[in-house]
Amino acid sequence: MKQILFTLSFILLLGSSLLAQHKSIFTDLSRKSSNGGEVHIYQDADVQVLLNDYISAKKKEKGMQGYRVQIFFGSGHSARENANNIRNTFVSTYKDIPVHVVFEEPNFKVRVGDFRTKSEALDVLVKIKPTYQGAYIVKDFIEYPDLD
Repeated sequence: MKQILFTLSFILLLGSSLLAQHKSIFTDLSRKSSNGGEVHIYQDADVQVLLNDYISAKKKEKGMQGYRVQIFFGSGHSARENANNIRNTFVSTYKDIPVHVVFEEPNFKVRVGDFRTKSEALDVLVKIKPTYQGAYIVKDFIEYPDLD
């Protein structure tokens, strides 16, 4: 019985000393909305440091997994020229959708968009399908969206 009491008191003493040594500095991420509401978020300062480290590491990757719509695939002597012609035609029609010409030996591919979800890619596929009947969705490494 004495041993159990000694063990419990040791655990309580050790636990309270560990808590006393942990000095956490919290940052206040309060925001006011245009309609007068307020949100208060208190976050440990170390969380922001970890988040910034994660963002820096991800920016070095130059992209992320996502989807694109492939509108051309070809090889041969005129494949590069055909890919560039299709790219130019697409750009003149759909100025707001990015176009990527990809060369994976011996094939040239024209892929459009930088979609994070398959449903976003499907919306564009339906839009361009009348012009590019052979278009289909592919998984690809896409560029990060602009957050500004």
